Amino acid sequence: MNQKNYTITKDMIVNDVVNNYPQTNEIFTKYGVDTCCGGIQSIELTAAACNVNLEEVLKTLNEAIPAPPQDIEEDKAVRDDAEVTVEDTVDSEIGGEITGNTTVKEIIMHNPETKGVFSKYGLLECGGEYGPEEAIYFFARVHNVDPDSLIKELNDVIRGKVAAPEVSSEDAVSAYENIYEKFIKTAIIIALSTGCVYGAFMLFYMGIQHSLYSVPKVLIETHGHTQIFGWCGLFIMGVSYFVLPRFYAVCIYSGRLANLSFYFMVAGILLIFVYRTLLPLNNHYFFQILILSGCLLEILAVLVFLIVAVKTVLSAEKQELETYETFLFSGYLWFLIVTVAHAGIIYYMLDAGETLIPHATIYPLRHIQVMGFITLVIFGVLSRTLPAFLGLKTPNAKINLLIMFMLNASVLVRAVSQPLMVYYADFDLPFYYVFNTLYFTSGCVEFLSILLFLYNLNILSKPEVDFSGMEIEKSYEKFVWAGILWLLVGEIAMMVFTVQESFTGVPVSHALIGAYRHAVTVGFITMMIFGFASRIIPISQGVKLHSYSSLTMTFILINAGSALRVIFQPLAVHTGSVPSYLIMGISGLIESVAILLFGINIWRTLRDGKRQGTDEEDHGKLTTVTASTNVHHLIKQHPPAMDILISKGFTQLKNPILRNTMTRAVNLGQATKMHNTDLDQLLKELNESLKS
Repeated sequence: MNQKNYTITKDMIVNDVVNNYPQTNEIFTKYGVDTCCGGIQSIELTAAACNVNLEEVLKTLNEAIPAPPQDIEEDKAVRDDAEVTVEDTVDSEIGGEITGNTTVKEIIMHNPETKGVFSKYGLLECGGEYGPEEAIYFFARVHNVDPDSLIKELNDVIRGKVAAPEVSSEDAVSAYENIYEKFIKTAIIIALSTGCVYGAFMLFYMGIQHSLYSVPKVLIETHGHTQIFGWCGLFIMGVSYFVLPRFYAVCIYSGRLANLSFYFMVAGILLIFVYRTLLPLNNHYFFQILILSGCLLEILAVLVFLIVAVKTVLSAEKQELETYETFLFSGYLWFLIVTVAHAGIIYYMLDAGETLIPHATIYPLRHIQVMGFITLVIFGVLSRTLPAFLGLKTPNAKINLLIMFMLNASVLVRAVSQPLMVYYADFDLPFYYVFNTLYFTSGCVEFLSILLFLYNLNILSKPEVDFSGMEIEKSYEKFVWAGILWLLVGEIAMMVFTVQESFTGVPVSHALIGAYRHAVTVGFITMMIFGFASRIIPISQGVKLHSYSSLTMTFILINAGSALRVIFQPLAVHTGSVPSYLIMGISGLIESVAILLFGINIWRTLRDGKRQGTDEEDHGKLTTVTASTNVHHLIKQHPPAMDILISKGFTQLKNPILRNTMTRAVNLGQATKMHNTDLDQLLKELNESLKS
């Protein structure tokens, strides 16, 4: 094919061709490629994706150019220009039509009236006041909204073809509340205190004492509890409150209840940690009541969380259950089950006058927490987001449903069969063999379901959608890949240990079990938390991650710490090597530094989001009010202006939350355009007020 004979070539972007030669839109429609991939790819890639002949399309397109209906388009452009008023300043509109490559931030900053469109789809909360710096096509696809319909509606609003949907006061207030932030910040605080760092210092002490049993077991149990419920639990609750409304393009069911679940969970964790730690020193009845109160608060927190999550999903207009939902909500259900089970075990422990959880229940409890609760939720998020992020083929729904049932069954059978197998080992061999077989089978089913899930994600297949023309942040991907590898390491170890225990009847050493569990909890779970937090939180704030170099260092340190722990803990215990014990002890400190860097990075990213749009507030004393004057800047420097604006119909300014959020993104020209107010008269009154 001789490209030199063509004005329109195969390398041109579909949307660019339509914008430059509007008459070609009918030709693209004729070949059925106008809506393919949102028009954001080259003609060559689009033609291939839509299975049409590239040479024929190019020939037809170029034949249409010599006689284009330009007059009609030019007349329309002249009419559009004639309708531009004084408020249409240079910074008030995007130059040209919104295409798939236009970022959300560009759209909202230059055309704030489009906020109503984003609010309609439940997307106003994504990215702070101006939205994220993500291409609108990618943004819509990730949030399960039809990109072409959204782009068309945005263009219609900007051109004035349709009225912009209004943003209700309730939506505007909740849009910038960011309920999830308190969950994320508190999870980080717990990890850097009673969670990861607390555990790291205990591990270091074990290292210098050359014994895994040199630390009281109650401290290990309280550390594990704060890790599961504080670090992982709060993080999952917070991220769920953020992503669920965006998965379904709806608003969260109740911000008040979501906040209530936070306070219940934090109070419960604190009570259990403090008074379980003190219990061996003083087994007072009052301490026992406080511990049980903490357990009850955790149950209430999870119940409220489930109510908000379910009600949020049910508020969406959807016809059928998607498979990623089955992962999410089975994980949430295990969260409730394990919270109730933990409370029951604690009650039994206190009633028996003990200070430690019965040994037979520890491993089943941890397995449900790790594989039933956390892993299933992560699988739900992965199967929903990763194909969208990477442009991969959607996982097969039937296979995913099978995996979900397999994984849930394996968790249930393993949790029941393991303690019963141990119980019957000494006096009833027939029952022992039954539960031993179930235990072995559950391990095989879990291992197979993990492999099948990773295969069904299509992570090794070629992407279906090419996002190469967009600036999409991909630093999170290395965490996802590393997390998957650590999961495989952990599952292989689990399978080896299951075979050994089932066929020899000899329990695997605590050192090996601890190393295996660490590969899953830190190598897989914490790695996924780091990766998705570094992807989601900057987007939610409409800013870039504070430091990508710090994120890279976090990645190196967390992997190094995990590797040292997994390798040298069993090596130290089984060989008695002093250097191995010391390396094992240091591994936790390395991981703590990684978590500290991660926490600082996320905290500063959240701070950057809060500061967004405030840098212009102090750019000098206001002497003249113009169409480009920022509303927030005006009110801050000249408070009487608020009364004038309210008298002109801007009644939302009476709401202090709206006044401190929405006004930051709007200048006077844009505001009058949205409220159909005479700009010249408004500017006259404001300037007279300013001078007086």
